[in-house]
Amino acid sequence: MRRLFEMKYIIAVASLSSCLLGSCGLMDTTSEEHLSGDEMWDEASVQTVEGFVNSIYTEFRTATMQKSCYILYSGDLRCAPLETDGAADYVKDLVSNDLNGLQEHYSDLNDVRAAEYIMQWKNFYKVIQSANILLKEIDRTSVPENEKKAYKAEAVFMRGLAYFFLVRNFGDVPYYTDAYHQEPLPRTNMVTVLKNIAADLNQVLVDDPDVTCLPWTQYSSNKKAIRASRGAVLALLMHVNMWLAGFDESQKNTYYEAVVDYGDQLVEKSGSAYTLLPLSQTATLFRGGSNEGIFEIVQNLSYINGNEVFSQNAIYSNEVMYSVFDDRSRPYIQYTYDFLTRIYPPSESDERVTYWFNENIYSTMDTDPKEVKKFEHVDLYDGRNVTSNSGNQIVFRLADAILLYAEALAELGTDDGKACGLLNRIRARAGASTLSLSGSELKDAIYWERVRELMGEGHYFYDLVRTGKVYNNQYCYHPITKSEFREGAWTWPISRKAQENNTLITLNNYWE
Repeated sequence: MRRLFEMKYIIAVASLSSCLLGSCGLMDTTSEEHLSGDEMWDEASVQTVEGFVNSIYTEFRTATMQKSCYILYSGDLRCAPLETDGAADYVKDLVSNDLNGLQEHYSDLNDVRAAEYIMQWKNFYKVIQSANILLKEIDRTSVPENEKKAYKAEAVFMRGLAYFFLVRNFGDVPYYTDAYHQEPLPRTNMVTVLKNIAADLNQVLVDDPDVTCLPWTQYSSNKKAIRASRGAVLALLMHVNMWLAGFDESQKNTYYEAVVDYGDQLVEKSGSAYTLLPLSQTATLFRGGSNEGIFEIVQNLSYINGNEVFSQNAIYSNEVMYSVFDDRSRPYIQYTYDFLTRIYPPSESDERVTYWFNENIYSTMDTDPKEVKKFEHVDLYDGRNVTSNSGNQIVFRLADAILLYAEALAELGTDDGKACGLLNRIRARAGASTLSLSGSELKDAIYWERVRELMGEGHYFYDLVRTGKVYNNQYCYHPITKSEFREGAWTWPISRKAQENNTLITLNNYWE
């Protein structure tokens, strides 16, 4: 496994970050603290700036995989076709979209499953604040110009990624791009935030037309897929524009056209930077750092101080596997028989069934527990505790981008043949049958292909939301109503702590 950066920089940069961060009244700073950080940038070396940039990625890991079950709870479990053994209240609460119930069942902040961990957005604002500081201060350093441009591009990407995660969970959020921000801000309309993200990311592409600044992919083993790249910028732009298409319907075709453009660049014009791996290399793909990975959150169990180890409750495979654990006879969570047979019909060939599930996938017997073994990568942490997946958390990979590209083409309806061809690339890799579809049938096929291909990667609920399928029982097994959707039932509650230093913050009223 890879270490993201050396220990001496972790200590120094973590100290620096903690004294510089302040946003929307969420984090307090003083002028004296600003001074120490301000002095750091004068003629700072590449090594020092590299440490600061790495701290941004550390902050993002903290927000998503260390201090909460952020991706698992908000992306994979909400409204999902799951069943549990009866002991896991969090599964019942999330499946039924009862986030108030989740707060009641897990109110102890010593329990990482507590809803409050996800309801607090301060860790994402640490990422944003650090990115803003780097963009303001890096020109004062001794870093060569081309490397400055690369670091700036990384900061814009990480800021955009943090805002994107915030919008998907909370809707409207406070938005700012100035460094050392302290003044209270109200929440900004989510469409405006998404448009700003898209504009900033697109400018990164425009400013680097020859790909001399930010490479298509990071080729060194300690950066591949875990540091920003041109591919990661394009993948994020595709997702942002798909969300815009869902929430700004009057301009949806403009957003779909943008996704097609970005998809063409990423999928067709990136040379050999990315490739679909054979399913026989599933372990390589989901361990992380493969040629299919576009952006991932790094995990390193061998790192001595545990700074790169995820919370074990936040890891999807720890919930859906049991055979690697001595104290379990079944997984905490199973997908329903109806759902599994719908997306993987027993009469149809699909190698994902063989590589990603145990032999009980089609059993109706309670004595035959089902496992999703897709991410199985067993290791020990703390020298004695088993984790089913010691690999990275996948955020974006090539299969996801190909299916978004296909979805945008299908929504435009201008080249169903191309869209179907992209869909069939994913199906061919899985040994599934070739489809020849158009219109609404093609759109449905692409949606269900995303469900089966990206299971456990944090896309399930978000795809339901952005497409409006979350209130349609033909697609969502536990739908919310249209009126509930309009009232904000798809969002996450915002912690009241957000109001402590910022009287302009309003909460998501649906949950109040």
